[in-house]
Amino acid sequence: MAQNVDHAAVLANVTDGGGLTARFAFMAVMSCGIAILGLLQSSAAVVIGAMLISPLMGPIVQLGFSLCVVDFRMMGRSLLALLGGIGLALATAMLIVWLSPLREATGEILARTHPNLFDLLVALLSGLAGGYAVITRKGEAIVGVAIATALMPPLAVVAFGLATGDMTIAGGAFFLFMTNLLAIALSVTLIAKWYGFGMDNVPQHTMWQGAVIAVTFVLLAFPLGVALRDIGRQTWMANQTRAVVQEYLQEQGGSIERLEVIRRETTLSVDLVVIVPTYLPTVQQDLSAQLAARLAQTPRVRVRQTLEANDNGRRDRADLDGLSLSVTALARQAAQLRAEANAMMLQGVQQQLDGMDAHVELDDGQLLLSVGVAAEEGLDDSALLALRDAISRRAPGAGLDGACLDARGAAT
Repeated sequence: MAQNVDHAAVLANVTDGGGLTARFAFMAVMSCGIAILGLLQSSAAVVIGAMLISPLMGPIVQLGFSLCVVDFRMMGRSLLALLGGIGLALATAMLIVWLSPLREATGEILARTHPNLFDLLVALLSGLAGGYAVITRKGEAIVGVAIATALMPPLAVVAFGLATGDMTIAGGAFFLFMTNLLAIALSVTLIAKWYGFGMDNVPQHTMWQGAVIAVTFVLLAFPLGVALRDIGRQTWMANQTRAVVQEYLQEQGGSIERLEVIRRETTLSVDLVVIVPTYLPTVQQDLSAQLAARLAQTPRVRVRQTLEANDNGRRDRADLDGLSLSVTALARQAAQLRAEANAMMLQGVQQQLDGMDAHVELDDGQLLLSVGVAAEEGLDDSALLALRDAISRRAPGAGLDGACLDARGAAT
């Protein structure tokens, strides 16, 4: 196949299309501006438009060829163009986010924050297709490669994360961008080698190229493989959770209205909205136990119950029945505890007044304590102050009327 390829013409074309020119800078700004607007509006069509005009494929392909032919001057030009394009794109997108009233992470944004092994495989195959299109002058294939790898949208998501201060979004999108960039560049190196480019390299260069490609793909594949495994685990847990809930609700005559399973590190949360004929008081405990047995992990289960539509077509929250019961029970417990506390308070104060002709009353509503001391007790002001302090220690938090201290020695 190498005989049918004009190496000099291909390298000239690659060099011409991968430099930091005014056209490249303009298209980088326009592409990222369109990308961030499409992401903020969650418009897939607009995002695809940004992919089509993105100029980043040029310097990435040039980087791949420079690795193949070991041309460090070409490599420097491609890296300069990439850094310039990345900087312009980030600045443009961040400015748009700062000026925009839309700051919420849309589905289009979040979709580019969790790369996995499949993204690496897509970038690898796209790079091979892109390298083939450049070498054989089949330029129409570059359009498909641009859409498949989506270089500019992840970069716009990085800018969104930086502008909003969300480093999780920025980090995930940057990892996706670098995965696409490196996989495409190294795939281009492989296809260029296949077509005979760099055949005059010394053996040391060939070994160096092979080592760089192998190590890079291994380093990318490991975390992306872990991410793919986690996605598979999340999917399995969601399916198992749905099966357990459906089986339980079928026995109760209910159905699922909404089910969300969220797995974060070691915790698993299940948020469930169900439609039931009557309120189920133990549904959370029952489902938590059944899910723990099926998943070998105890999840945090939150269930909201909605009554089936009545004759008027209206549906009510069944949770309110259980809530009213719980509130009533809590009110009874609170009243009982308050009565016990009041009894203890009265007992303590009466002990303090032992030997005096005194009476103690307690206003249960406001916790106001009334103490009456007969005038014949003959207590002076200092004795009354001491009595007041002693009662305060016995009944902390109770209100004592300051007028209880008077010259007559009568307290109320």
